Amino acid sequence: MNWPPNKAWTSTTSRLGFRHFVAINYGGKGSDRWVNLVSVLDGQARLRVSWQEMKDSSMWNSGWQQLPKLETKTPDDQIVNQQIDQNMQEACLHPSEDFDDRQWFDQENS
Repeated sequence: MNWPPNKAWTSTTSRLGFRHFVAINYGGKGSDRWVNLVSVLDGQARLRVSWQEMKDSSMWNSGWQQLPKLETKTPDDQIVNQQIDQNMQEACLHPSEDFDDRQWFDQENS
């Protein structure tokens, strides 16, 4: 997967109660790269994820993937959400300088 990241992402598990996210900005160098994401359905649901994690297809998929109609929150979501809360403090909501140059999907897999 190429840097900079695509705009649209689907988590393989619920994060903050959501699975579809938009990359709003990113930064870092080398192994310290990160991506700030915001939920498509709730702009208050924000998190920062390492680029290494984003490249792991068992955790994230580039683009918005079709989900089953009924997905419910599990008690585990609450535990994960508490852990993610600290990352939300680091996530900011201004777009990166090259925001418009990124693709909405992974061109390599389309």
